[in-house]
Amino acid sequence: MPGRSVPPRAAPLVDPSIEALWAHVLDHWQDEKAHAAFLQQCDHLNQLAEAATRYRGMTGDRTRAEVAEKKLKAVAVLAMAKLESHRTPPSEGHPVLVTVLALLLVGAAALAVAYAYSAF
Repeated sequence: MPGRSVPPRAAPLVDPSIEALWAHVLDHWQDEKAHAAFLQQCDHLNQLAEAATRYRGMTGDRTRAEVAEKKLKAVAVLAMAKLESHRTPPSEGHPVLVTVLALLLVGAAALAVAYAYSAF
């Protein structure tokens, strides 16, 4: 419609602690403890996607690409571990053979009852 303007999208809110830790990472790129603290906080706040986005953005920087790639792999490992920890065990349903045998038994009983009624 003419005359209607679309409101701008609001930027997603990122926890201030993540912003502060990322700024520290950028200032201390070679410091493993800075990266570990950032990743730990992102994991704690369920913001591993945010960590991956930030590290992926750094892969284009020749001086930081190697570390960024390693940290992307670390994010993937953390995400997989989180998924595994939330995995529910498979249900302990009846084996297929038991189910099939039960259906056959019920079917045979139904046929026997139907035969018995037809005989009368």
